[in-house]
Amino acid sequence: MIEKMKDHQGSDLSDRIKMALDLTEDFIMNHAKGVDDSYMAGLKQHFSDAEVVELTVAIGIWDSVHKFNNVFDVHPPVTEGLFTVDPPDVPERMRQHVIDPGNKY
Repeated sequence: MIEKMKDHQGSDLSDRIKMALDLTEDFIMNHAKGVDDSYMAGLKQHFSDAEVVELTVAIGIWDSVHKFNNVFDVHPPVTEGLFTVDPPDVPERMRQHVIDPGNKY
């Protein structure tokens, strides 16, 4: 799924996930300037009002964490492309996921 997110519109992800990723991308890259009445109507075809609020809050929180980490030059614990936290604080299925430290997005 992570690989599919890189080109989510060209992927086989569900329309619901694509809408959430569109919101995330616009929120972070465009300061949510693309969120107009038309977009919100499309979003509400896939999410309840409460889910839209929850999704937007989650995006905002993680965007703030990312910016905080950038200000203080905090990097994820990665060695040779793998998470190195002991014990790992990531799910088992993600522990072997290769990370490209040069990719900021």
